[in-house]
Amino acid sequence: MVDFLKTGQQIVTAINQGIVNSGLDGNVEPLEIEAIHTKINQSKLLILIEPADLNISDNVNISMSAASAGYGRMDPVGNYSGTTRNISINFKMIKSEVLNGREAVTNNTVTANLLKQSVYPSYIDTGTQNTSVIKNPPYFRIKYGDLIGDFRGNGLTGFITSLRVTNSPYGGGGIGDNLGLGIGGQRIPIEYGVEIDFSVLHEHEVGWYDGKFAKDGRLNWPFNSGISDNNTAGGPGGVGGNNAPVGEETAIPGSPAGVSAETITQLN
Repeated sequence: MVDFLKTGQQIVTAINQGIVNSGLDGNVEPLEIEAIHTKINQSKLLILIEPADLNISDNVNISMSAASAGYGRMDPVGNYSGTTRNISINFKMIKSEVLNGREAVTNNTVTANLLKQSVYPSYIDTGTQNTSVIKNPPYFRIKYGDLIGDFRGNGLTGFITSLRVTNSPYGGGGIGDNLGLGIGGQRIPIEYGVEIDFSVLHEHEVGWYDGKFAKDGRLNWPFNSGISDNNTAGGPGGVGGNNAPVGEETAIPGSPAGVSAETITQLN
C-alpha cells in the first residue's frame, strides 16, 4: 500500500532541492526548463516535463525596412536592423492515477503550478513599509534533446513571452472525465495543455564570416545534425568551403565568399 504522506514529503523534498518533475517514466526524453532568475533554497529551479504530442516551431524573424535609394532608382533598398529567433513549444502533460499513480497526478499539477509561477520576476523585500523591488526579470534556459539547445549540454537562454496552461476533458465528455485522484484524495486534472512562446537570446555571433557560419562553420545550428563542428581542415570549422585541400576550397553558395566570387566572375 502506498504511503501517500511519505510520498508527498518526497515530492516536497525534491522541490526544495530545486528539481520539479511531472512524474517522469525515466525512458522518455524530458523537456528541461530552468528558471535562471530565481532559486529554491539556493538550488537552481529546474522543471522536468515528460511531454506528450509535442510540437516545436522554430521561427526566425528578419527586420528589413524599405528605404528610397534616391532619384533614378525604381526599387527601394533594404535596411537591415536585426534577426530574432522565437520558438513555440506546444505539448500535453498527462498522468493517470490508474497508470502512473496518484503521486504522478499530484506531481503533474505541481509542475503546472511551477510553470505559471516561474514566469513572474524575483523580488527583494526591502524590509521597509512592506515594500519590495524587482531583483531579476524572468529569464529561462530551455533544452530538449537534439532540437533545442546549444548541443554542448546546455539549453538555450531567453525569455518567455507567452505561457498558456489549460486542461480539457477526454473524449469530449464533461470536466469530470479529466479529473483524477491525487495525494490526499484531491480531484485534480490528469491532463494539462501547455503552450510556450520563447524568445531566444543569442549567446554567440550568428551569421556568415567569409564562407563560414558563426566563424566556425558549424553544422549543428539550429538543430543537432550529429556532425562534428570541426572535423576537417577544409570543412566545418576549417577555412570554409568543402573538404578540398587548403587553398582549393570552393565558396559555399550564398555565403559572403560565394557572393563575392560570383560577382568577380560576372565582372570578368
